Amino acid sequence: MNASNRRENSPRPHRLGHSAWSIGARILSALALVPVLTACLAPVAAEQTVVKAVTRPKLLGATAMPAPTATPAATATPAPTATPARIVRQVAIGTNGGEWQFDLDALKIPAGEEIALTFNNRAKTTQHNWLLVRGDDYAAIAVNKAGEQAGVAAGYIPDDARIIAGTFGLVKGGQSQTVTFTAPAPGTYIYLCSFPGHFEEGMHGVLTVK
Repeated sequence: MNASNRRENSPRPHRLGHSAWSIGARILSALALVPVLTACLAPVAAEQTVVKAVTRPKLLGATAMPAPTATPAATATPAPTATPARIVRQVAIGTNGGEWQFDLDALKIPAGEEIALTFNNRAKTTQHNWLLVRGDDYAAIAVNKAGEQAGVAAGYIPDDARIIAGTFGLVKGGQSQTVTFTAPAPGTYIYLCSFPGHFEEGMHGVLTVK
């Protein structure tokens, strides 16, 4: 009976040993696969690495800079045109020495031009003036008469609208004076000296404007 029981019970340790060996072999196999699995999973893990963007804190008081505006293209400025200089016509007239006469009894000038007339008194002591009068002989006589009444303080030059241009008072002997004016409209005008008695002695002439 005991022998029979021993025979029945003898395989159990063998079976237990075999099971233990089988489990151990499986564990060793699993452990051997760990390095292989780790090597295979490493690239995948690297590829799945998440890079977190670092947000920098905004400084207090910082304002957004506006985008630069486009500078308009420079346009060419035309060169200024030169203004032609106005031509001034030089004219000269004087006296016949100490005589009460002009050295020219006729003058001609273009209409609208700027005139610079120089009156030369070639007398030694006698004073003269030069006046350009608008109108006919009667106008010249009237201006001459008004000049005598104006007196020496006014240089015998009256305040008369018919006077176009003239010297500033009397011109002393040996001196000269330049009168500037714009030539009047085409026509004839009389110039004279209004010193008392000189006009009557023939100290006058005709200016023709064309």
